[in-house]
Amino acid sequence: MAAELAAGLPPEDLHQLFFRIGENVARTFPVPPCASLAELEAEFNARWDGIDWGYGTLREEADGLRIRHACSPLAMAFGPESTGWSSGFLEGVYQTWFASQRLPASLRVQALPSAAQPGAVIELRLARSSP
Repeated sequence: MAAELAAGLPPEDLHQLFFRIGENVARTFPVPPCASLAELEAEFNARWDGIDWGYGTLREEADGLRIRHACSPLAMAFGPESTGWSSGFLEGVYQTWFASQRLPASLRVQALPSAAQPGAVIELRLARSSP
């Protein structure tokens, strides 16, 4: 499936498609307002657990928030060569969930470059977007 998707659309379009799918999934499984990062992580993982889509951890950093997502079925299904565009799904889900917490629109979730292997952790970051 990954080969057909990659043959049919450029990586940027695939990334956007998967981002939109992620947004829709996040709206289907909304997260209530949370008072702490630990509570937010627990709410995220309750949704992931409910659909058997792995789990995420959140870690504050000096200039952003690190999101580590493990055991994503997309990573397993599409392999490491698709990580650049399939990670758009996780970006869309987390972006929508963070937006539901009323974070400033200037904060964006972006996948970090990696040499991910199938089943590996996908690293993302919530930080101010570049102008």
